[in-house]
Amino acid sequence: MNWPRLTADSPATASNPTRMEQRMTAFDWSRTPLGDVDAWPPSLCNAVRLLLDCKLPMYLAWGEQFTQFYNDAYVPILGEKDADALGSDARVTWSEIWPTIGPMWQKVLTGEGIGFERFKLTIERFGYPEDCYFSFSYSPVRADDGTPQGVLVTFAETTREVLAEQRQAFQLALTDALRALDDPQAITSQAASMLGEHVSADRVGYGEIDAVSDSVSVRRDWTADSGTMHSLAGETRPLDSFGPNIIAVLKAGQTLRLDDIQADPRSSPYAAGYASIGTKSLLVVPLVKGGRLVAILYLHCANPRRWSDADVFLAEEVAQRTWDAIERANAQNALRLANSRKDEFLAMLAHELRNPLAPIGGAAQLLGLGQVEGGRAIEIGRIISRQVGHMTALLNDLLDVSRVTRGMVELELDAVDMRAVVDTASEQVRPLVEQRRHVLAYTAPAQPIMVHGDFVRLVQVLANVINNAAKYTPPGGRLAVVLREQADRVVIAVSDNGNGIAPELLPDVFDSFIQGRRTLGRAQGGLGLGLALVKSLVELHCGRVNAHSAGEGQGSTITIELPRWQGATVEPAAREGEARHCSKTAPLNILLVDDNADGAMMLAQLIGQLGHVVTVVHDARSALASAAAVAPHVVLLDIGLPDIDGYELIACLKTQPDCANARFIAVTGYGQGQDRQRAFDAGFWRHMTKPACVDTLAGYLAEAAQLPAVSASATREG
Repeated sequence: MNWPRLTADSPATASNPTRMEQRMTAFDWSRTPLGDVDAWPPSLCNAVRLLLDCKLPMYLAWGEQFTQFYNDAYVPILGEKDADALGSDARVTWSEIWPTIGPMWQKVLTGEGIGFERFKLTIERFGYPEDCYFSFSYSPVRADDGTPQGVLVTFAETTREVLAEQRQAFQLALTDALRALDDPQAITSQAASMLGEHVSADRVGYGEIDAVSDSVSVRRDWTADSGTMHSLAGETRPLDSFGPNIIAVLKAGQTLRLDDIQADPRSSPYAAGYASIGTKSLLVVPLVKGGRLVAILYLHCANPRRWSDADVFLAEEVAQRTWDAIERANAQNALRLANSRKDEFLAMLAHELRNPLAPIGGAAQLLGLGQVEGGRAIEIGRIISRQVGHMTALLNDLLDVSRVTRGMVELELDAVDMRAVVDTASEQVRPLVEQRRHVLAYTAPAQPIMVHGDFVRLVQVLANVINNAAKYTPPGGRLAVVLREQADRVVIAVSDNGNGIAPELLPDVFDSFIQGRRTLGRAQGGLGLGLALVKSLVELHCGRVNAHSAGEGQGSTITIELPRWQGATVEPAAREGEARHCSKTAPLNILLVDDNADGAMMLAQLIGQLGHVVTVVHDARSALASAAAVAPHVVLLDIGLPDIDGYELIACLKTQPDCANARFIAVTGYGQGQDRQRAFDAGFWRHMTKPACVDTLAGYLAEAAQLPAVSASATREG
């Protein structure tokens, strides 16, 4: 065969023919409209030779049947069409774009060249529609007589560059769009619609994975305007309906690409499941957190589609940006909610503190008139004590929540019979229960129900729960405490027939500063800290707590679960806080150092009523000057003094001979765990938080009086 060459002795082409030249040489051209190569006109031979020698993609369609020629550089553009394209009719090979390029070629065949930059054509070189971009020139190729007989195409595919620019513009637009949103559902909807339109998908959405039921649920999704697919919003489907191999890929954190679900062996056995949602091709990006699949971003097409690497990259990036935007929105929403709750809490705190201050202030004014005597004075004193107790309880709640949430509480673990916990907690809340005329029922087994816990803290937990039930149940209600064992757990359920919990509050009922619906009356009072403290303390015991309510007015149940103690049953030990029995002791010399003159005077008078001798000073300098004259048995010392603090002062006083046998008690507003420890490290014998409980202080003084050194000194002086 005399294959066309520009020159008969061209050594380059003769010794090193290109792949396409070898294919053309072996091709049977006699079966084409062009006939045998020997009959080709010189103009065609020269055009083919030019095409083969070109290093850039070049393509030639010759004659009325548009018989095709192309070089090696053009082969990738054909993709799978390459197998049948050589020598075939261009109208068949490129049937999907012929309505676009056909009229152009007809114009070229009139002798006019045409060119375009970054021209979009949707071709099917791999069996699926694919948007591609080309910069090209269509030139007429003239026959020997000078008339146009062919179309010579020289071009470069610019798909990668165009898509990169489009992707960058899309990413900027997506970032701007998501930045303005703070609702997670709005974020996913916006991202899904923008991604779907950009990649020409038929449906895009986000699915949430339920690890318990092993299912995927869709809240919202985007579907194309073409209507080829219906929305999956509101649907929930089991993961195993899509095939175990598919789910394994996603759980491994890998993006899943199925170009043709029916043909892919991983998905073909489950094609019916995909067909039920109208999907024949998909791209799925998983979100894995803590080793668990929690969500997916899916792109569906109603027809097979070859997903490109660029599609995968973009989908993964959109998924990551969406997750990040959702986390940012959740953080911002949480911060706003926290600020809102803080503002509500401060308003509640001001209200709760003003309530006891009003009767205290009124009592002070009455006493200041000097006309209150006898029983009336005693009643006023009781009112003041009750209100101070209420304020102290508020502050203790605040400090407890702070300590527990910051991990500053150390449990004193022991074998605890939960029956004793229920008995003690019930006794603590009995005054409120009786005041509101409730019936408190208690059900428990006859045998001990043991847990490994802190008795005092467990009583605090249960008392808080019962107290909460009593407050939120209208007078004359019914409360029930049920204690039982369940496998390796101990379950305590506290139920009431009271106000119930609104559905919108139920998920947050154990958060700090959460209460039921507030009214101006605020009949229940409190700071909304009780259940938050309950949750924290229960979790410290490796337990869990949950709330259930059928709705407002339907009552509620708080259920606490704790690990059951597997050890031996033991008798509960005597615990700190039980009543002390103190005999009358000899009077003690007491040095009281406090810069709050009013508080110091009142405390001194109370201690004086116990029969002790009190010397009051208001600063460290005076304390050092008075120590020798007083020779104190006990020093009550404030920490926050104006000149030097109590820690420095105790060190100075301990060096004085007259204080050698004294016992030092810190009486301070600093009451956190680290404050107590610092006081003990500094040499304090006891630590009390203001306002000091007189009964506790009396017990400490009685205890000090029994110490040998103090007792001997007090007896001599007495």
